[in-house]
Amino acid sequence: MALIKKIAAAAAVSALAFSTFVAFGAGENAPQQKQNASAQTESVPTLRVGSLTVYAPFEYMDSATGQYEGFDMDLVRELGKREGYKIEIVSMTLDGLIPALMADNIDVAVSALTITPERSEKVDFTKPYINAGLTVMTTRDNAPKIKSLKDLEGKCLCAEIGSSGALFMKRIPGTTIRTFNSAADAFLELNKNGCYAMLNDGPVNKYFLRQDAAKSMNLVALDWVVSDDQYGFAVKKGNAELLKKLDDALDAMKKDGTYDRIYDKWFGDTGENIKAN
Repeated sequence: MALIKKIAAAAAVSALAFSTFVAFGAGENAPQQKQNASAQTESVPTLRVGSLTVYAPFEYMDSATGQYEGFDMDLVRELGKREGYKIEIVSMTLDGLIPALMADNIDVAVSALTITPERSEKVDFTKPYINAGLTVMTTRDNAPKIKSLKDLEGKCLCAEIGSSGALFMKRIPGTTIRTFNSAADAFLELNKNGCYAMLNDGPVNKYFLRQDAAKSMNLVALDWVVSDDQYGFAVKKGNAELLKKLDDALDAMKKDGTYDRIYDKWFGDTGENIKAN
């Protein structure tokens, strides 16, 4: 019985979406350990973090460990340490993030979210934490034919549903847009010539093409940038207290070098600078 109580206590203080249950040896101190664990859980507020967890290198599930990894995940966990939060990652679709914030189902959206006027009407964003931009992903066969956005007019294009790329492609005259739940699904369809091209975040396009799985695919990312964008964390409109905590933590991380360390871990080998100062 003591062993069961200790397992329950360990589970109560787990701060991970996919937790590892640690069993301690049986002993007479089990009730006291359970009481201490409960007190600790009650004293540490939980920050519910909504994220599309299939968007490497910003957020994704590590199949080897069962843990969420990525640039955004490292940032938000460090933020939790500094501001005294227990981080709970809530995996959801990209188009579900803002409705979830508005309905108080999550506290913050951390998911490579581009700061746009349309989104800013519904939620509040932190200061930018990364500079990104949309680039064109297409097949090697189509790449020489695409010199400007005009060459995409009247074409069938792929997009991740709810993404900034999907919003931008709606402005291109005569296009038919096929949407998918993830950028990876859109890449696969593009590789099968199910569409002509897609606009997607440049850092994600480059990261995908460096992976072993992409080396056998017929895809390339064009060098020119369609739009200069910035990412921010999003909170419910009017939540000034949480917004300030997030901004203060990000500022402190940039000043003490923590931001640079996390950035170098994920982007240090790319040769590009997309930091937001």
